[in-house]
Amino acid sequence: MTSLEDVSDPEASPRQWLSERQSATVASLLGAGLEEVREVGFDKMTIRSVAQRAGVTHTTAYSYFTSKAHLIAELHWRQTQAMPAPEVPTDESFVGRVRAAFEGPAGALAADPMLSRAVFMAIIADEPEVRRLRSAVGAELVGRLRVALGPFDDPELVSTLFLAYSGAMMLVGTGTRDFLEVIPRIETVATLIDPTGPRPATR
Repeated sequence: MTSLEDVSDPEASPRQWLSERQSATVASLLGAGLEEVREVGFDKMTIRSVAQRAGVTHTTAYSYFTSKAHLIAELHWRQTQAMPAPEVPTDESFVGRVRAAFEGPAGALAADPMLSRAVFMAIIADEPEVRRLRSAVGAELVGRLRVALGPFDDPELVSTLFLAYSGAMMLVGTGTRDFLEVIPRIETVATLIDPTGPRPATR
């Protein structure tokens, strides 16, 4: 994932200046990449195979995506960006607000195992374009969290919860934990730092 300090970079959002035709080509490659990774997995997927599926030359594909990690990272960013903002009742608890922020992104990955495995493998790649997209995904997640927290939108709370979620998802990506554990674990963290909850006794 990424750190909270990295998610405010205005250069994080890619593809800002493409023509309509170029945007259509990128969309076609992303759609083909999604089909390809679901069919053969990240290990066997190549930019050439994606280009062939999209009906363009591999040279064209490489002009938009430097690697398969770059393609999958952008696909993940776009899917995260497209998720509707969490709708939270005004009287929702702090823990409920945190759950509302993260259950959508976590659930989407859990529902698509082949893509989620590819995302975890791609998003940690040490490539300039992937680092930029990693920051963009982080910005989307932080934005969702701030919207959901509403009156509890505090930098320290946001930072702690974001890092907890990022760490939980990284453990899922390495196979150490299961997707089903993510939201309950985040709820536990939220309960422990709930600003409306009981405070420890002071000595």
